Amino acid sequence: MGDGPVANQLDPLILLDQAVAQEKIPRAMAKKVRLKMKVLQGAILRVEKASGLRYPPYYVEPVLPVSRTGSEYGQMGVMFARVVPHTATGSLVILVQFTAALVAFGTKGTIEAVAAHEFTHYVELVRKLSTKDIVSDEVATTLYEASYADAERTVPPKLLFSEKSLVSLISRKFKTELSDPALNKKVEDAWIGKNLPIRWVGPEENRVNIPMGMAASTKFDSGVLAKVAELQKKAPR
Repeated sequence: MGDGPVANQLDPLILLDQAVAQEKIPRAMAKKVRLKMKVLQGAILRVEKASGLRYPPYYVEPVLPVSRTGSEYGQMGVMFARVVPHTATGSLVILVQFTAALVAFGTKGTIEAVAAHEFTHYVELVRKLSTKDIVSDEVATTLYEASYADAERTVPPKLLFSEKSLVSLISRKFKTELSDPALNKKVEDAWIGKNLPIRWVGPEENRVNIPMGMAASTKFDSGVLAKVAELQKKAPR
């Protein structure tokens, strides 16, 4: 579970500011992220316009989650963004976490695709929780399996977004996982190579484990619940 902000009114860069104050992130890198925030904010607006729904609270994570598995020698994966269920005051809040590395080095198209992709995760998670179709996700043991499971936990973009160009963008950027070699290279050289904060994680960490009692007491966005009901009628599971 992340330690991110739990409300839209909080500054999404609060954790980045803390990392700068603790001298974990150089001020020059933080400035780069701040300058690129307008791209992320624009991506959020594009997703909201294309879906007709409100984006969940989001924040920028200064520590880059990097995963590797012993069964796939030399293979490394970066979790550039993810949906983070967060328990606050006894209730559940669903956040979207974007890494500072993604914001700093991602192109406009990549950031928009990632923002939209994570939104499909968010809506699918609300669907599962609101219909009591989840206890805990399966544990992924390799990076390939983690990518496959990631694809399985999304709402098909064409069912969620009215903008065809956005659906096409997601399809180009995501096959089983984000495909952006240029971004990977930049992050490897200018983030990991510069010894900026990373955290080694196992693929199984990208999972959801939520007590159903807490899920049952959570009030989800009414617009998202209406969309979930519509999706259930169109594609019953």
